[in-house]
Amino acid sequence: MAAFVAGGVVDAEVMPADGAQPLWQLDRDSDALYLSARIPLELPASLTDALHRGVPLHFVWRAELRRPRWYWTDRRLGSATRTVRLVYQPLTQRWRLSVQEGDALNDVAAPGALHRSFDTLGEALALARTVQRWRIAPATGLRGDERLEVEFRIDTGQLPRPLQILPGPTSEPPSGWRAVLAVPAPPAGEAAQTSETHE
Repeated sequence: MAAFVAGGVVDAEVMPADGAQPLWQLDRDSDALYLSARIPLELPASLTDALHRGVPLHFVWRAELRRPRWYWTDRRLGSATRTVRLVYQPLTQRWRLSVQEGDALNDVAAPGALHRSFDTLGEALALARTVQRWRIAPATGLRGDERLEVEFRIDTGQLPRPLQILPGPTSEPPSGWRAVLAVPAPPAGEAAQTSETHE
């Protein structure tokens, strides 16, 4: 299924069964490439119950920038990862959300992590499933023929073993979404700063 957004064509590979669609937008200015997205996340009942029992849940945003090559596989230009950790704190009866750029967030006190607390699970999930102008890569050298492969998923590998195998989307809400976005061309009047060398 494909949809047109400000950043180009989105090829959505996973869609929720209820018809709600994720929103993806890829923007570019003279400095960088930015991703904004909102996912229609609904947790399976088993994970909601585990959260209320104090089991932390991790969500992973991943973006990989590629440039097509007619004579070989696509060239990988770079990637970005963001991990969101959600846990219920019984003593305060609040939900704590921690956001870390890079690899999985195992330490809630990790340097560089951002933390917020919420009164309800719905408020915490609303932030976990959304990114606003997430800086993916510098814009210098991007010609406009690149593609950004993006993914949002529940990191089941960090769950207790009985919860690591989740049902598919036919029985319960999906646990991951993927899309491919076209990188916008350089703004009018701005030359793409890339050499025409053979790759």
